[in-house]
Amino acid sequence: MTADEYDFVIVGGGTSGLVIAARLSEDPNLQVLVVEAGANMIEDSRVRTPALFQALKATEADWGFTTQAQATLKGREINLSQGRALGGSSAINAHVFVPPSKTVIDSWEKLGNPGWNWNVLRPYYAKVYSLKPLQPELRQHFGINWTDENSSETTGPIQASYTGDSGDLLPKAWVETFKNQGYHMTEDPFSGKPMGAFSCLASIDPVSRERSYAATAYYVPAANRQNLHVLTDSTVEKILFANGEPKIRASGIQFQQNGEKVVVKARKEVILAAGSLQSPKMLEISGVGSADLLRSHDIDVQINNPHVGENLQDHLWCSIGFEAKDHVDTSDDLVRRDPKALETAMREYTETKTGLFVSIGVASYAYLPVLEFVSEDGKKSLQRLLDSHAVHEKPENPIAAPYYNISRSILESKDDASGAFLAVAAQSRLPLEPGFPEGPVAGKYITIGAMLSLPLSKGSVHINSSDPSQKPVIDPKYLTHPLDMEIFARHMRYIETIAGLEPLRSLLKENGRRDNPMSRLKDLETAKEYIQNSSISMWHPTSTCAMLPKDRGGVVDENLVVYGTSNLRIVDASVIPLIPRANVQSTVYAVAERAADLIKAHHRLVST
Repeated sequence: MTADEYDFVIVGGGTSGLVIAARLSEDPNLQVLVVEAGANMIEDSRVRTPALFQALKATEADWGFTTQAQATLKGREINLSQGRALGGSSAINAHVFVPPSKTVIDSWEKLGNPGWNWNVLRPYYAKVYSLKPLQPELRQHFGINWTDENSSETTGPIQASYTGDSGDLLPKAWVETFKNQGYHMTEDPFSGKPMGAFSCLASIDPVSRERSYAATAYYVPAANRQNLHVLTDSTVEKILFANGEPKIRASGIQFQQNGEKVVVKARKEVILAAGSLQSPKMLEISGVGSADLLRSHDIDVQINNPHVGENLQDHLWCSIGFEAKDHVDTSDDLVRRDPKALETAMREYTETKTGLFVSIGVASYAYLPVLEFVSEDGKKSLQRLLDSHAVHEKPENPIAAPYYNISRSILESKDDASGAFLAVAAQSRLPLEPGFPEGPVAGKYITIGAMLSLPLSKGSVHINSSDPSQKPVIDPKYLTHPLDMEIFARHMRYIETIAGLEPLRSLLKENGRRDNPMSRLKDLETAKEYIQNSSISMWHPTSTCAMLPKDRGGVVDENLVVYGTSNLRIVDASVIPLIPRANVQSTVYAVAERAADLIKAHHRLVST
């Protein structure tokens, strides 16, 4: 510690926390402190090497959260890995860097958040990442044919790239398969109107072939600033408050460092950036939340807001592995941890930055509607399904109907997507029914998976103790809204159709094996059974401190300030009012960039 008082105190040195720290410390007159529970793992090869991200699971870099048993998933507890390192989840994620849709972002404003729409937020996505132009032959291979070749050239800190090369058969076959069906993306995916198949970006530096993430992209360039102080291996225990009129004021924080309790004061703001599973916990431990819950744990109530920790949203994911033909290169040997394959991959990566360690192989994406609902008969079936599960205004849950109406409008549009699909040249080990052997199987596989983009099911995360070292209780309530299962099952059924279309079909063995013996989805009922047995989280929790009007379930206002406080702000995925339709990494960065400008404008700070 170098001081006991700072202008801004940031709780959490994760994805958003480091963006805020880097941007605020651009003003040399400010003193900025970041307190992070995890270690600085910038030099750790497991973090730097793209294909080794799975090796970080259940390690010191992972909080290792699990959900409550989910009745809708056969009583299974679902793993929710979240980063516990400088850089947060951007240090351990699977690098996927995909855009949201204009429809979803515009819905944030419609839910009651002025100034949070696509036109406002789009420049912040561009501010986040850099993308170097591809050679013409690679543009053709990856199916990148939108008219404006400069539309994706940006100059942000995150170094993004298209992974793989022209020798990879899957990306080209993927985009051509959907092009034949009329669902090939013809515009820049970051245009806000992505629909169809495309080759997706990864947060992997195209030059170093290493992970590009919040610690390397935002912290490292600012690390030598004299006004930026970052403490790692230091666990925040609570936010401290002082009386104020008409709102209370966050005066500082208390944290543990080297076994000792430390208190630091904040002159201007405390900024909470602990993530969707920890920020509500930190609020409740500090006395902000449901008064009944807080009193049950003998916590003094500072602000009674029962919405804290509610509204948890997450993406479920399920997939099918199809046996690939012998000439198709896959990463299955790495999945099986074959010693010879690992040795070869490590040597190639170390010596030339090539080979299987360069990426995890996720290059092929698609945003799609439920295609069986596109025909005239299908539209009638959809209307019956939606009407049977309609949600109406309820005083006790005023936000439920608006969420339903947004989802309904997307489902009714043939030009918007309710599902995200991706393909990878390797098997994906999902949970199996009892009695089937676990673990990787022999052979080569291409996995095609789907996620439910806009789940209507909402869960919660709350404390179970006043002890800040205890993990929160996480209950996503997956698939508890019946419409979610109906839509998800139809997306899963469509995977069978995708696998039968050319030219993707030519990469798969005729009547080949599946990596999961229960994945032959004959009808909706077998699809639903498979989802219950084998779906997992994509680790995209959001919305537990939602930016919404307070009377609609809000925890923060449109300036991300916690209701009832004058200077406690939250900047992380927990404030997102409606989950983006696929991976949330790009959106968390964009929200943090905009938050930095909001903070600077409020305090009239130097901006760059």
